[in-house]
Amino acid sequence: MDVLGERWTVLILRELLLGPKRFTEILGRMPSIGPNRLTDRLRTLHAIGVVSKAEPTPEYTLTEFGEGLRIPIIGLGLWGLGLMSNGVDPSTARPDMVALCMTAAADPGRLADLALECDVDAGGRFSMTVSDGVLQVRSGPSPASSPSTIACDAGTFIALSLGSETPSAAVSSGRLTMGGDIAAVSRLFETFAEAARRHTAGQPAPLTT
Repeated sequence: MDVLGERWTVLILRELLLGPKRFTEILGRMPSIGPNRLTDRLRTLHAIGVVSKAEPTPEYTLTEFGEGLRIPIIGLGLWGLGLMSNGVDPSTARPDMVALCMTAAADPGRLADLALECDVDAGGRFSMTVSDGVLQVRSGPSPASSPSTIACDAGTFIALSLGSETPSAAVSSGRLTMGGDIAAVSRLFETFAEAARRHTAGQPAPLTT
């Protein structure tokens, strides 16, 4: 807990849950941390066996030991969905992190017969893959040769994922463009919305002044 409790550590691990990253990639997503502090945190995580550094490509990745933190870190994100449902701050919203939460929240039964490779551009590029009832989310474009596509702003993606917007309405308003297997993409958003409702039900409204 002493290590995880250090400022920035959980956020660094959260980035690595989306796949291996170079030092500059992590810093680019977390510019406020600064290079010296990021170096210090990565050195500590490497020393205790949570992350490894691949050679010759200088990428940091979670070890098997580090992967054990996936469920608790995503659990914190799921708790935070209740706060996002009351409004999205476009300056801090991260669609890829919302999608990452859905890897644990989405009902595998609803995904069981869904096969999808999707490239997402929602203020940042990431991919979503559904196969055999398992959803995977990774930073960067989809490696598939002809993936389905989603293009929208961060707020729209999050609204679709939380169920406060429907794909058809977002397309009609010009805020969402989908390509490829549109039916599968729409169904994935429906599954996200169902999961979000389950995890936000009963959460208290935020305090107001």
